[in-house]
Amino acid sequence: MSKSTSMTTVLLRRSRSPLIAGFLASVALLAQGVPLSLPTAGHNPVRWGAAAWAQGINVSPDEIMGYARSVLEMEEPRTTAYNEIRALLTGTNVDINSISLRCTDTNSLNQLPRNLRSNVRTIVVNYCNQASQIVQANGLRNERFDAITAAYPQNDTLAEQIRAALMQIQQQSQTAPVPSN
Repeated sequence: MSKSTSMTTVLLRRSRSPLIAGFLASVALLAQGVPLSLPTAGHNPVRWGAAAWAQGINVSPDEIMGYARSVLEMEEPRTTAYNEIRALLTGTNVDINSISLRCTDTNSLNQLPRNLRSNVRTIVVNYCNQASQIVQANGLRNERFDAITAAYPQNDTLAEQIRAALMQIQQQSQTAPVPSN
């Protein structure tokens, strides 16, 4: 195993699942008419049995706001990474939806043509690192983000609280004064 391959492996193992959670998100919420992808438990492997207690999870208002801010802040890097990978796959027989782009599950990258694996892996690792920083900057541990991601599809109240927080953040950003130069 080369030094760069082992470094990538280390980075991928250190990366947490929320880092790519939004990457393949399948639940779209409409907040202010803008489609937004939220992570789903199916695309966000949860560690330490979080799925088992996800339905009974208690999430504070601060955690809900941190979660919502994280999801919103992850959207641009997620979209950028997805588009970069899709562009790399253009002209190949590989459908982007046929491979797992989760930080914790890179085995399916082995089905990519050899000349693309490293580039795709680099994009995934970069996104994972960005997303981890976003989650932590918003006051959550990666594991807590995972637990909330696993809980909200099963908990209508939590899902509604997250939707409300997303809308509140988006409304605040739309009404915030634009700094003058």
